[in-house]
Parts: sequence; C-alpha cells; structure tokens
Amino acid sequence: TLNAPIIVAPGSSFTLSNNANLIQTNKYSINFGNINVKRDSSPLYRLDYTMWSSPLSAGSQTLKQFSPATLDDRFYTYNASTNFFTTISPNTYFAPGNSYLIRMPNTWTSNINGNPSSPYLGIFENGKPNNGLIQVPTVQAGTDTYNMVGNPYPSSISTSKFVTHNTGRIRSTIYFWRRTNSTVAGGTNAYYATYNITS
Repeated sequence: TLNAPIIVAPGSSFTLSNNANLIQTNKYSINFGNINVKRDSSPLYRLDYTMWSSPLSAGSQTLKQFSPATLDDRFYTYNASTNFFTTISPNTYFAPGNSYLIRMPNTWTSNINGNPSSPYLGIFENGKPNNGLIQVPTVQAGTDTYNMVGNPYPSSISTSKFVTHNTGRIRSTIYFWRRTNSTVAGGTNAYYATYNITS
C-alpha cells in the first residue's frame, strides 16, 4: 500500500506476482517505468476461455502479445446490443475496465492424452498500473442488457462496493465467468456464477 507513485529506474523492472495487490491511496499518483503484473487463470483445458482485463494503462499491450499462441480468430468482445460475442482483432490493445474473452493457447497440452487442466499465467507487461477513477461506458439496449467489464486495477476490488457505488446505473446481480469445457470436464458447467449483495 503506497501513497506515492512507483518510479522504476531505466533498465530495471517492477513485477507484481500472482495474487499480489498494489493499492495506491493517492489517486493522482502517476507511475513510471517498466512495470509488469502476473495473473493466473483458473485451471483450464485447451478449448476453454477466460475473460481478461488489464490492470495496466491503455496502449500497453495487445491481446495477441498477451496470449501469442491463441488462434487469431479466438479473441472476442461482447456486443451488448446484439447479446452476442463477436471476434475482435488480436492486435487490439487492452483498454482499462474493458474485458476480453480469450481462448487458451492452441498449444496447451491440458486435455491432450489425458493431461489435467492447468492455469495460464497471464503477464501484463510494460505499462503503468491503473489508479484513480476508471469509467467504462455501458450500453442499454432494452430491459435486460449485459455489458462485459473487468477489474482495471492491480488489486482486488469489493464487489459489494462496486454494486453500491453504481446504484442506479446497473442492476445488483453480477455475473462472473466460470466456464470450463463440459465435454472434457465430464459434465455440464454453468457459464456464469452470480453474486448479489442481498443474497
């Protein structure tokens, strides 16, 4: 927890490992230098997907740089107006607060020759950790419209506070992506887990 920026000397780097949290109490802190954040996915199979959101500033990294062995037509964004996922260029840059559906690398060996599922270590590189207020425009295309957003910070956030601070803008139920491929997991798995601050 810091009340000042992180300033990394030229030729050096600063890396936050998986499950590390960086909290900056001064929302005006502007970070400088080569800063990386590592995040593990859940244990997954080769044909599974994860929703990823970058904790680093806009323009730091493309989706393909983040997951170079994912097939080019297996990067998606969500179209709230049509209620469908649509393919997106792998050369798209992560944008703070936006979420992207990315399939596991096509070279992943889990579920090949009976290998168990395993996590993908996602490395967000060469950017400035997001800090302060991040606003993400949402779309309302009817009574029930879903928008795909992600945590834009290099730390955990409180789902209850997120819902409370956005009262009047969003409904109180949040859907968390949790899909694993049911054909290899041996059963039917729901795509989403739901959370509601009242239950």
